[in-house]
Amino acid sequence: MYSRILVPLDGSEVAEGALAHAVQMADIFGAEILLLRVVFLPPVVQQNLAEAQRMVMSEGEVYLNGIACQLRKPGRRVRTIVHWGKAAESIIAYAVQHEVSAVVMATHGHSGLEQWPLGSVAEKVLRSMQVPVLLVRTSQPLAAEAGKGG
Repeated sequence: MYSRILVPLDGSEVAEGALAHAVQMADIFGAEILLLRVVFLPPVVQQNLAEAQRMVMSEGEVYLNGIACQLRKPGRRVRTIVHWGKAAESIIAYAVQHEVSAVVMATHGHSGLEQWPLGSVAEKVLRSMQVPVLLVRTSQPLAAEAGKGG
C-alpha cells in the first residue's frame, strides 16, 4: 500500500515529532522513508549568495544524515534529500515527481503558528496532495524514540 513515505523536516524538534509515525508506517508496510529538508535564504542575503546556498545545503545534509543514522536498521530503508526552494512548494513538487505514497509531517515547525490553524506549510501540503497526508500535532521530539526498536 505504501512504498515511499515522505517526511519533511525543518530542523525543529516539533517537525521531528512526525518521525515515530513515519517509522511505524514504514516498518508495517516495508516502505522507504524519504527525509526531505527544504532550505531557502531570503532575498536579503544577496552578498555571496552561491556560498550561502552551499552552506545551508551542506547544513541540511549533515542534519538529515544524523536523523537517518538514528532511523536506519536492517530492513529499514532511509534516504535523505536536501532541496533548495520554498517549503510547501518544494514538498509538493518532490512528492509528485517521485511518486511518494504518503506524506507524514508535523503541523507546526519553524513557520506558521500565527498564520494558520495547522501551520502554513502543512495547510498548503494538505490541500495540494493527491496521496494520504498524516499531520502530527506534537510538541515533543520523537526522533530518538523512532530509532529505537521501531
